[in-house]
Amino acid sequence: MRNLELFSTASIDHLMWSSSGYAAKLDSPALSIFTDFDHSQPMAVDSSTGAMDTADIMEKTHAFMRLVVDKSNRFLGVVTKYELSDSKMMKLANQRSTTIKDLQVTDVMVPREALMALDYHQVSTAKVSDVIRALQENGLHHILVIDHELHHIRGLISANDVARKLNVPIDIQQPPSFMQIFKATK
Repeated sequence: MRNLELFSTASIDHLMWSSSGYAAKLDSPALSIFTDFDHSQPMAVDSSTGAMDTADIMEKTHAFMRLVVDKSNRFLGVVTKYELSDSKMMKLANQRSTTIKDLQVTDVMVPREALMALDYHQVSTAKVSDVIRALQENGLHHILVIDHELHHIRGLISANDVARKLNVPIDIQQPPSFMQIFKATK
């Protein structure tokens, strides 16, 4: 093992800025905003993890979403901060006549059967604006990207990551529920 030497920053007063000058734009290739699991490790949580422990992990890692996998790393679904909110977990625990502490991540996750995704080959020819439109039209803060040929989750696109790369806010509204539409038509 090598010991690394520490240096004082007292005389350092400038930041290194990228000389490439690349910033994503609406007409940039969608792959420029894509988190590719071929190049970066997916953020996953084991299906045997408690819901409260998952909430703690996500809080400590500043994550808004995690993939849920079983012991064999098979994809089961996703969990977001929304599903892990105290009110959602309390409601579920009451429905099941249990406590929040007894809930597992699999109890609160969105199962893979209920998820929609973009295809990697479609994303590889799309523009950033196309992806933003898909996120906004579907009220999604995250969208998985699948590779049909290899039959696996290839990566994901996060509205927060896109907003950061574009340096603009992206407004994602949840699609109206049936009840909201019904009330609006009265």
